[in-house]
Amino acid sequence: MKYIYFILRKKTKFIYYVVVSLIILSLVFWSYLFFQRYRDEYNKFIFSNGIHENSISEISKNKTSIDIKDQKGHHDENLNSSKEIDSKGIDSEIEVNNNEKVIEEIERIITNGNINDQEDENSILLLKELSNKYNNETIENEKTLGKWLQELILDPLQPKEFIKLRKREELHTQLWGSIFGKNNTIMNAEELIKYKQKLIEESAFLSQDHINNSNLPLNKKLFAMIHRSLYPWLYGHHYNSLGDIIKSSNGKGIVICVGNKYIRYASSIIDSLRYVIETKLPIEIMYYGKDDLHQHYINFFRRLKDIYITDLSTFFDNDIVGIKGWAIKPFAVLASRFEEVILIDADSFYLRDPIELYDEKGYQEKGTLFFKDRTLHPGSHIGIKWLKSWMIDPLPETRELRFWKEASRHEVESSTVVIHKTKTLLGLLNVCKLNEKMIRKSIMYRMVHGDKETFWIGFDMARQSYHLNPLPVAFVGDLVEFDEENNGQSSWNICGHNGHLLEKNKLFFWNGSLVKTKMEVILEEDIIRFRGYAMEGKDNTWSDDLFCMTLKDDQEITPLSNEEMEIYEEIVERGELLSIIIPP
Repeated sequence: MKYIYFILRKKTKFIYYVVVSLIILSLVFWSYLFFQRYRDEYNKFIFSNGIHENSISEISKNKTSIDIKDQKGHHDENLNSSKEIDSKGIDSEIEVNNNEKVIEEIERIITNGNINDQEDENSILLLKELSNKYNNETIENEKTLGKWLQELILDPLQPKEFIKLRKREELHTQLWGSIFGKNNTIMNAEELIKYKQKLIEESAFLSQDHINNSNLPLNKKLFAMIHRSLYPWLYGHHYNSLGDIIKSSNGKGIVICVGNKYIRYASSIIDSLRYVIETKLPIEIMYYGKDDLHQHYINFFRRLKDIYITDLSTFFDNDIVGIKGWAIKPFAVLASRFEEVILIDADSFYLRDPIELYDEKGYQEKGTLFFKDRTLHPGSHIGIKWLKSWMIDPLPETRELRFWKEASRHEVESSTVVIHKTKTLLGLLNVCKLNEKMIRKSIMYRMVHGDKETFWIGFDMARQSYHLNPLPVAFVGDLVEFDEENNGQSSWNICGHNGHLLEKNKLFFWNGSLVKTKMEVILEEDIIRFRGYAMEGKDNTWSDDLFCMTLKDDQEITPLSNEEMEIYEEIVERGELLSIIIPP
């Protein structure tokens, strides 16, 4: 018995050690996988913010220039050295950092005082002016200026470092002005043509390795560096230059981002715009890859007149931008074939021709038209604390926002956004920047709700003026009587969706289609019967689900006009006939 006990004890200890060893090996293995995943995500962020030297330019022995789309495989390279793919696809180590060479050139120019080119002299003055603005000490010598440029252009950016990002964007805007002229959105037709032509003809240096070209003015070298560090995802896929974006954007049109989930709403808005509103504007449907929109839906839309279908997955480096969900919207505007874009959510409901939006005075002056969201959750909050920690000099229009004044946690709703791409390209690019994968996931979408506030924040950061429709939300829907639980009295509520007017008594559109919630199966009771609207006031309160607004005793209700009701009923009738949204 003792012998058997001894054997069993030995085997038990052996099994124990085997199990412990397996657990340790398993922990090591999973830790390694976690580290690999974290490192990949971290390096993608590093690359997306222009830290990887390949995103600027390289010099190789055979002078082969790297294409941005070939940079995806180099996330794990040493970030302090430059790599390049030669013509045979073989990596060759490059010890020269071109960005640092430009900074050395600036230091040398200032030290020797041999500024022969007026543009270079203006560039140095501009850099000193900007650096003095952001530093406690005055920039008087080349070493201090070089140190400032090192931080501004070369140092890594973490998602939380919005002060550095703001500085880069402001320098980007200043250099843009020194090359292409000040970005004035109030242009007549002739001035706009000249501005577009200049952008097309004088922006080729952005897509080539010109940093070591001694004939290239200093401001263009710096601009190429900072432009490609901010937007490494922009070139090498669909566009090869800034001029390509400008040349491919023409005329006016509607852009709708459509996925499988919202196909019935997209079908409804397109049907109503074409056959009820009878707009003549062309419509471009944007989607991201085959998993976003099924082929049979694509084939259906292609049969419709003046409908263009665009797969956005071929336009940018998705390893960096990670287009998904709300984030598709600013990139859709940038990639659109139209110069003047009306971006409309698939679940919007229009009573008037969207072409009238172009006539709005604010849009004509500033090239943008944004619409207000409801006034909700006044008081200090994490979003405004974060914003004011880095936005030190907001534009005049930003200072007037409810968000800035801590009167509302929501400012803009992006169900309809109107943008003149050529006039406001600086602001649009920065909105896209704020919707990059790592920035939106780590910061933006945690501080604000989705993409909607990134439009005005992006424009402000790029120092691009914008226009926000001054009228409050017109809450549109049906009147419902509620019994008050506490005092036994009843109150009237209007239940429905956010609507918008451009002028008094003219309801233009609302967001949310005809249904209360967008469920897979829509029942008759899910359909809202829209009767009229009430303008949001200072003292209105909302239901927990934000579906109903409680009306004040003296609050005016505006019924839909006969014309508006006829359009509404015709759209509903077509929805029933075609079984698009209304159940048969």
